[in-house]
Amino acid sequence: MATAPDLHILSEALIRLGRGPLNQADDATLIRAAEEVWYEHTSLETELRLFLACSPDEVAVRRAGYLLEKLTRFSCLSDERASEALGSLSLLFENYRTNAKTGYQRGTRLRDRRDELAVSWGLTEGLGLKVQTLLPYQTRHYAASRNNAFKQDAP
Repeated sequence: MATAPDLHILSEALIRLGRGPLNQADDATLIRAAEEVWYEHTSLETELRLFLACSPDEVAVRRAGYLLEKLTRFSCLSDERASEALGSLSLLFENYRTNAKTGYQRGTRLRDRRDELAVSWGLTEGLGLKVQTLLPYQTRHYAASRNNAFKQDAP
């Protein structure tokens, strides 16, 4: 079992986010996880293995898988990073992801529609409106300002 010093930013965030419904997640933790996936160069497979080593329950693993796959769908993610993320998710696909389809039913109220990706991970909830929290962090302007900040900090 991994101890606290062994955990990294993403694995720690996944543990915290897995404890409750993602549509009620802590904004700062959600943003931290997204930034790690989108902009950092840490090994996603290593982070996912650290997360799994902490023996989270099945729902927590499903939430983490859903979140990581959801984050791969944002356009700010490079093709290489998306490929790495999907490769690391292969650790979970066989045991935790299904091919279940909810099927769109005409006349279903927007609020009553289910997140197809969440359902495929065996969840009854997805990010919902929490996705709006992430929107300012996935723009080209934010990515450029983030890169400039790192360039200025470099010796």
